[in-house]
Amino acid sequence: MEKQPITEDLANVKPIRGAQPNCLGYTDDKGIEHSIYLPQGTMHAAYDHLENKRWDELAKFAPYTGQGYKDEDFKHY
Repeated sequence: MEKQPITEDLANVKPIRGAQPNCLGYTDDKGIEHSIYLPQGTMHAAYDHLENKRWDELAKFAPYTGQGYKDEDFKHY
């Protein structure tokens, strides 16, 4: 595959920023729906707790109340 020359348009492209999801909704073993806040870096642990039905561990997360994202939550790629 031939490489494309860098054009002015490509040279001015800003880096992509991304962040992990900051909330998780789930239904526990009693049928109660929950929405929890996931601080950056906790998504994998929360999903592991969910997959393994560790409801007590998920209950330790703060409720999601629309916390949103902070600028420092985003990483550049």
